[in-house]
Amino acid sequence: MTNNRRQRNNRRHPLLVRLKRWLRLHYLRIMRIEDPPEKIARGAAIGVFMGVFPTFGVGGFLAFGAAFLLKANKAAAVIGSFIMNPVTSPFFWTLSIVAGSIIFGENYSHMLSRFKGESFLTGAEWVYIVFLAGNLVVTAVFTVASYYIVKRSIIKHRKLKAERRLQRFKEMGL
Repeated sequence: MTNNRRQRNNRRHPLLVRLKRWLRLHYLRIMRIEDPPEKIARGAAIGVFMGVFPTFGVGGFLAFGAAFLLKANKAAAVIGSFIMNPVTSPFFWTLSIVAGSIIFGENYSHMLSRFKGESFLTGAEWVYIVFLAGNLVVTAVFTVASYYIVKRSIIKHRKLKAERRLQRFKEMGL
């Protein structure tokens, strides 16, 4: 019965199912890295920074290089840079415009419409300044949050894993 319900739900919302699987895959990839939690969290935070900040498609490479220089986990940095993807891009761009509009006291709906309507090189300088100012704030918030969330998650994951292993040993009589 449960399996049929799950299959029905998968057919109704295939994008949500794919997004959930994608998130779970990257979560497990980060959790399974063998390094100290601080180093992994630092790498993920670097990746998130490079993913959210407009790096024009080279965020993964920049994250890898920055992780190398800052002695962070390179795999976590590259995985963290995948936070920016076609699904999340509109969210981060909109949030950046709204934050920048608040910083400069602009009307964010007007800024959003100009951001969407203007081409990259024709008269949108102020909109991009507003966008970049807001993006710096958004990037900083998500970078710091990702560091603490990843670090706490890894510590919790490893603790639960150790407890399960200990429980299995007790059940086996070892």
